[in-house]
Amino acid sequence: MKAETLRSTLGLTLVMLLCYFLQSAVFSRLRIFGVSPLLLPLVAAGAGLLGSSGWGGAFGLLCGILCDAALGGGGMLFTVAMTVMGFFCGFLGDFVLARGFPSYLLLSLAVLLLSALLQMIRLLIYDRAPAWDLIRMGLMQTLASAIFILPLYFCLRRSLRCWRRSRERTSF
Repeated sequence: MKAETLRSTLGLTLVMLLCYFLQSAVFSRLRIFGVSPLLLPLVAAGAGLLGSSGWGGAFGLLCGILCDAALGGGGMLFTVAMTVMGFFCGFLGDFVLARGFPSYLLLSLAVLLLSALLQMIRLLIYDRAPAWDLIRMGLMQTLASAIFILPLYFCLRRSLRCWRRSRERTSF
């Protein structure tokens, strides 16, 4: 493994662990707009878009495991969903979208809305919760999580900078 890849992996892992700590320890007690923001889907989307589909899938898997552990649902909902979302964001970054902030903003909002929808479906089917309340809470959670899109973009971009440079040098 090259030094650039190791440095980027460690940087991205530190960002992921910081987001896990904030999501599980801080925002489980300190709520924004009455809800707890989800930060780990933003890391999975950023790893995919700014890295590659492989980075997105791998870090999506890790973020999904941590998100399932932080939410205490006992299932593998986020493990599977974030693996697919991270890979898909990486695929879009590799072939369709530019690797800048507008693309990250668009993909982050889509990932947050999809994460909220996944939580809503489970509560709607198994707990028979009122649909309007779930939609309102999902939108509030998306809004609370969207506050962190810009700071996380800069952290993720910085973490993956060394790897992107080495990849661009070897592609010629």
